[in-house]
Amino acid sequence: MRVSIREYSRRMVELHIRNFLHMAAAASLVLMLSACGGMSRSDSPAEVVDRGSAPPPAATDGGDDVQIAAYTPPAQPQVARPQPKRAVTVLMQRAEAQRRSGDLDGATVSLERALRISPEDAVLWHELAKVRMAQKQHHLVVQLAAKSNALAGPQDYGLRSSNWQLIAKARKAQGDTSGARDAERRANSLN
Repeated sequence: MRVSIREYSRRMVELHIRNFLHMAAAASLVLMLSACGGMSRSDSPAEVVDRGSAPPPAATDGGDDVQIAAYTPPAQPQVARPQPKRAVTVLMQRAEAQRRSGDLDGATVSLERALRISPEDAVLWHELAKVRMAQKQHHLVVQLAAKSNALAGPQDYGLRSSNWQLIAKARKAQGDTSGARDAERRANSLN
């Protein structure tokens, strides 16, 4: 049985249209059924159960219905940094040993290799800024510590404060006393 190209094309179009209509019907059925799954007006909301500690007793004022609970300040959040990769940890340890032994160029190379592996690690940028401070490359210290601050989490007060202290020392060494005071003020505000 031979079919012309025109006839074949017409049959394929009909087949596609039929498939499209089946899919559209299935999609509309799914939409209608999902709309039926919500709460009705007669349903009551779920019960809320407090599993935390009991709040402090509320102080009442004579005959008024106003109650004021005692204020308890929130606990300081713990900064959870992701664990560095094993290679980064080894390179950081090597850089620290090199820095302690006075091999500042070797420490720089090790930290830069670690940064190629993990460029978003704020601690690595801070460590490199410390090495650059020991090398008296103050213009780089300011840039590296600022990069570390940009990558540090908002709750990582200790790291950000250390970065601002490095910036203050570098600016003081460059003769920028007002910039150094500003950096010290920022470091102290984080402590």
